[in-house]
Amino acid sequence: MASVNLYKKFGKTETSKNRDGGYKNILLFAPVSTFTSIKVPTLSAALGDTKKIVVAHTFPADEGFMSLLSKLHSVTTKSTTVGDEGAQRLQHEFEGVILGDSALHLEQLEAQLNDNSIWLVKDQDCLNTDNYVQFGDECLTPNIKLEFTGNTTKEGLKEYKITGTVIGKKFFYTATVTEKP
Repeated sequence: MASVNLYKKFGKTETSKNRDGGYKNILLFAPVSTFTSIKVPTLSAALGDTKKIVVAHTFPADEGFMSLLSKLHSVTTKSTTVGDEGAQRLQHEFEGVILGDSALHLEQLEAQLNDNSIWLVKDQDCLNTDNYVQFGDECLTPNIKLEFTGNTTKEGLKEYKITGTVIGKKFFYTATVTEKP
C-alpha cells in the first residue's frame, strides 16, 4: 500500500498567506440543537482538506449563528500541545471580552457553560468575507469558561471574559454564515 506524504515545503508564497494577526471583534455561536445539518471537511488527498469546511451549515427558518460583540482587539486564539508523548494532540482555545453586565448578559453567558455549541471567529481580513475559524463540531464542542471583572471607575468597564477550549476540533470555515435574525 502506498503511503501518502502529509508534509509540504513552505516557501515565500505559502508563508505570506493569512499571517497578519488578529480577529474581528465578534464571536459567533450556535447551539448544536439548532442546526438542520452540520457540515464536515471533505476527505481528499489534498493537503489541508481535512481541516476545511467549504459547504454551509444549515438552519431552520429563524435560526442561525448568534453574535456577541466583543471588546476591540480582545478576540484571540491559540493552540497548545497536550497529552503524553506518542499520543499528543492540539488543544485549541479562543477568547473574547464581552462588555457590560446585566441580567441578560448573565443568563445568556451562564447558559453557555453547559451547552453544546459550535463557535466561529472571523479573521481580521474583512476583504476576505468568508474566512472564519470554527471551533467544535457535532461530536465535540468547546468547553466554555467565564470570568467577570467589575472594575472600578478608574480601571475601566465591566466585562465578561469568555474562553472556549476544544481538543482537535479547529476548522477553517469558508462557506456562508447564516446569522439568526
